[in-house]
Amino acid sequence: MPETRSNAGIGLHGLVKSYGGAPVIPGLDAELEGGEFTVILGPSGCGKSTLLNCIAGLERLTAGRITIAGREVQEEEPKNRRLAMVFQSYALYPHMTVAENIGYALKVARVPKAERMARVAAAAKLVELGDYLGRRPGQLSGGQRQRVAIARAVVREPQVLLYDEPLSNLDAKLRQDMRMELAGLHRRIGATSVFVTHDQVEAMTLADRIMVLNKGRIEQFDTPEAIYHRPASAFVAGFIGSPAMNLIDVTGDGSHLRLSDGTALARHPHRGPAILGIRPEQVQAAPGGIPAAVTWREDLGAHCVLTLRLGDGTALRLATGPGQAAGTAATLRIALPAAALHLFDISTGRALAAAAAPATMKAEHDHLPS
Repeated sequence: MPETRSNAGIGLHGLVKSYGGAPVIPGLDAELEGGEFTVILGPSGCGKSTLLNCIAGLERLTAGRITIAGREVQEEEPKNRRLAMVFQSYALYPHMTVAENIGYALKVARVPKAERMARVAAAAKLVELGDYLGRRPGQLSGGQRQRVAIARAVVREPQVLLYDEPLSNLDAKLRQDMRMELAGLHRRIGATSVFVTHDQVEAMTLADRIMVLNKGRIEQFDTPEAIYHRPASAFVAGFIGSPAMNLIDVTGDGSHLRLSDGTALARHPHRGPAILGIRPEQVQAAPGGIPAAVTWREDLGAHCVLTLRLGDGTALRLATGPGQAAGTAATLRIALPAAALHLFDISTGRALAAAAAPATMKAEHDHLPS
C-alpha cells in the first residue's frame, strides 16, 4: 500500500449544482491540496454531501469544472477518476467473507488472484482486520464492519479517498476510536482525503483544513485552530464550539458596546449596530461586573455551563474551567475581556477587523458596573 503523500490535489472551479432550477451549490471555488485531509462541515441541507458526490462523479455538474491532479474529470465516469468512497451505510455483501468484500472490486477488474490476495491482506492489516478475513459481516461489530468498508476503498489504491459521514451509525465510544484509526490510516496511506460530516468534533480532530459550508457557499476554509479562534463569520462562530459562541446584538457609541437597554458590555471604538461574540469559557465571573441572573446550570463533570440572562433579556452562557465550582447563587456579575471579543457585521455576518478594543481603551477586566 502507498505510504507517500498524494500529489492529487482537487480543484473546484465555479462549481454549480442545481435541482429543477434551484441551486444547492450556487457557485463554489476551492483548492484542496494533495495529501491533505479536508473535512467538509455544515448543517443538514447545506450541500456538503452533494459536493462530495460531484467530486465522486455520482452527480453531474450544472456548471463548472473539477480537476484531480490537474486533470479535468467532470465528464469522466466515477470508475475513471482514481478515487474510492466510503459511505454512511457499510453496504457490505452479507454472503461474502471479509476478504471477499474487500477484494470484490479487484475481482471485477480481473486483477490476478495472487496480486488480489496480497492487496487484500495489506488493506486488512492497515485497518487491523487481518484475523477476521474469513468471517462474514454478520459476525462483526459495527466498528469492524466500517473498517471493512474502509479497507474495500483503500485496496483500490486510490489517489483520492472520499468519506460520506462514515461514523454517524456508530456509538460515541466507537466514533472516538474510529477517529483515531482514520487519522492513523491517513498518515500511513497519504491519499488526498475528503470527509463530510455535521459533527464538529470529527472535523476539529481529523482535519488539516475545514471547509465550513452554509447554503452551498463556503463560509471559511482554514485550519481547525483558525476556525475556532478566528471565525470569519457569525455563522462559523455559532456553529463551532460546544457550547457555541455567545452572539449578542449590540450598538457601539464610539467608546462602548451597549445592549438595547443601554448597559455597557465592553469598551470598544465601534460605532453602530454589530454582533458581539465571545466564547462561554472566556466569560468571567467578576465582582463589580455586569449583573446577570442564573437561569440554568449544566454540570458536565469536568466543567459546568451556566445560562445567564442580562437586564434586557439577552441570554448568554458561561463555562467554568476544569475543577472550578459553578456555585449556587441565583445571580452573579460577569466581565467580557476585551481580548476575547469578536465583532461581526450586523448585515453580512462577516468578521470585522480589529474586534478587540485598543489597549488604551480597556482596563484589565473592564467590569463596567451598571
